[in-house]
Amino acid sequence: MKINRFYTFLLVLSVMLVVCMTLFSPIPGNIKLIIRIILLVVFFILWRIFHKKALTRARDLAFAFLALNLAFLIVSPFTTDFWNLKAETSKGFALSKLSDSVIISIVLIISFLVTGYRLKSIYLTKGRLIPGLIIGILFFVLFGYLALNNPQEKPEPGFLGKNYVWILVFVMANGFMEELIFRGIFLEKLNSYFKPIWSIILTSVCFAAPHLTAIYKPDAMAFAGIVFALGMICGYTMQYTRSIIAPMLIHAGADLMIIVPVFASYGVTG
Repeated sequence: MKINRFYTFLLVLSVMLVVCMTLFSPIPGNIKLIIRIILLVVFFILWRIFHKKALTRARDLAFAFLALNLAFLIVSPFTTDFWNLKAETSKGFALSKLSDSVIISIVLIISFLVTGYRLKSIYLTKGRLIPGLIIGILFFVLFGYLALNNPQEKPEPGFLGKNYVWILVFVMANGFMEELIFRGIFLEKLNSYFKPIWSIILTSVCFAAPHLTAIYKPDAMAFAGIVFALGMICGYTMQYTRSIIAPMLIHAGADLMIIVPVFASYGVTG
């Protein structure tokens, strides 16, 4: 049984890594489109096969992959050019991220609801609300303080006053979307195969892997290691609070440490 579980872990990890790398890696758009369609077909077939054979756990996991690829296929035409946004401004940068987050999240949520899943199954519930809010807000404030007081990347005076609205829009939109993608739609499905700690580790690896291609941090390996640690924290808090609220706030706070210096360093202004 342990050997079978080990091979299952490796198989699921491999599939999740492949899918997650295609979501965020800098692959040309036409190639991404082909990959997305192929993955959609593959996971749709697997979902139907597992459904007919009454393999509930495999069916649920296949559907999560199916819904995820569908969401990224649908969002692909809605670029900054489509919305006529200026990506070099804080407003355009933030609204582009908000567009991606809203479209991807709506497609995922509707997909799960239409096929009979409850929002609770993807952690869209209040769960342990008070502990979740306390944990999330504490982390958000801590990360925000570090972002604004980093002596190596401290923003110029007046920068925050001009950009804080769009910075908050960006980090909240990205925090919700990525927590839904990397943990919300997967953790409960993975828990039916593995102990929660292994589900958290698995999703954290898949969360960190696409960040190896990050162009805004020179040491990609160290950055991916930090992202893995963040994934572990978010995964644990999602499991503990049974809600996306705390990990979304933690994720948003961590994004402040990236987005504030990115906005400041690359001249992104309101």
